[in-house]
Amino acid sequence: MIRIKHLVAVMGLLLSVSMGMADGKCEGKEGKHEKKEHQCVRQALKFGGYVQACWELGPYLENTFRIRRAYIGVGGDVSNRFSYKLLLTMPGASLALYDAYVDVKFIEYLGIRIGQFQTPIGMEKLTSSSVVLFPERTFASGFAIDRDLGVMLAGKIKFVGLQVGLFNGEGRNVPDINEAKDLAARLTLKPVDWLHVGGAYQMGTNTNVEVDTTGMFFTDWDFNRWGAELALTPWNLWLAAELMGGADDETSLMTYYVETGWMFELSNTCFYGIQPAMRYEHNDLDAGEEGFAETRVAGGLNFHFLPNNKAKLAICYRRGWINGEYDDTSDQFIAQVQLKFP
Repeated sequence: MIRIKHLVAVMGLLLSVSMGMADGKCEGKEGKHEKKEHQCVRQALKFGGYVQACWELGPYLENTFRIRRAYIGVGGDVSNRFSYKLLLTMPGASLALYDAYVDVKFIEYLGIRIGQFQTPIGMEKLTSSSVVLFPERTFASGFAIDRDLGVMLAGKIKFVGLQVGLFNGEGRNVPDINEAKDLAARLTLKPVDWLHVGGAYQMGTNTNVEVDTTGMFFTDWDFNRWGAELALTPWNLWLAAELMGGADDETSLMTYYVETGWMFELSNTCFYGIQPAMRYEHNDLDAGEEGFAETRVAGGLNFHFLPNNKAKLAICYRRGWINGEYDDTSDQFIAQVQLKFP
C-alpha cells in the first residue's frame, strides 16, 4: 500500500509540474513570444504512460482480474543536443525504475545514450506493450535482457539505422558483478514506409553466484544472441516475423514467430476500428537436439475506440504444445482494456 501511495504521489507531482510549465511564459531576445516559447517549454517536459487492466481465465490464473501493466514516464528535449527519459512501472505491488537515460546528439545523424534503457536486440522486445497485437508477448521478447545499464552509440542516415552499445549484462537496476561487458549491436533498414528489415547480435559473459557454508563461489560462462526481423505494414496490414538464436555456454537456443493483423477502420462514434490478429510461435531449448520445444498459437480481436492505441479492448485465446504434444495446461483466455495518455 505504501508503494502504491508513492506512485500516486509521483504521478501527481509530475502532472502538477507539467501543468505549471505549460502555463508559464517566457521572454526571448526579441521580447515576449508567449505562444512560441510556450511550445518550446512544453517540449522540455512530456508526461505520459498507459494502464492495462485485464481478466484472465486459464490453468494458473483460473479466474482473476489484475493490472497487467502500469507505466508512467516523463521525458523531453532540454536543448537541441540534450534530451532525457524516466519511466516507472508497477510490476505487481512494487514500484520499479525501467528507463532512466540521457541522450546527447553530436550531429544530426549521430548521438550517444547513457543510463538504463533497452538493449538493441529484438524487434518485438523494443516495441511498446501498448502497441503489440496481443496482451502477452512471444518467447522472443524474453530471449535477451530487456533493459540494462550501459552506454550506446546510435546513428541514422536516410533509411539505415545502427546502434552499438556496451552494457553491464546484469539487467535493470543491478551493478555489474564481473569485469566483462556485454556488446550489443543492431542494424535496421527501412527503404520505404511499409518495409522494415533488421538484424542484431549480442555477446557477453554471465556470472553464476553460489553460496554455501564454506563461502561464495563465482562461475563465469559465455553467451551470445542473434536476431533477424521483418515487418510489412502496407495499407492497414501488420505482418511481422522474427527469428532469434544463440547459446548459453554449450546449450544452443532458438525461437521464432510469425504474426499478422488487419485494421478495419469504422466510421462511427463507438469504434475507430476492429483488428483481427493471429500468431504462431515456437521456442526450442537445446536446438538441434532432443531438448525442450514449445509451440503456441494465438488468435484475437482488438477493438480500438481511439486511434494510435489510445483506448482499446484486446480479446485473445492461446493454446500450446510441448515436444509436439498438446499441453492441456496452456489454454488461456484474456480480455484486456488499455488506456494510453496523453
